[in-house]
Amino acid sequence: MTTKSGLLYGKEEVRKFLNDASDYKLKKYIDAGMPVRIEGNVWVAHADNIEDFFKQYTRVNSRGKTD
Repeated sequence: MTTKSGLLYGKEEVRKFLNDASDYKLKKYIDAGMPVRIEGNVWVAHADNIEDFFKQYTRVNSRGKTD
């Protein structure tokens, strides 16, 4: 559950925020620059930062290239 401040604590909260994304998709998004801090097994992210990331990540033309 996202806290009032928008913070997501733990991998499962990040996964749920992304509609139960698989481990494969989480890795793909992190490799693409999704803003998540991972320290050991502790994941911390902010919902607004993830949404901003996806605004850029999904801004592509029909051939998958950014404009």
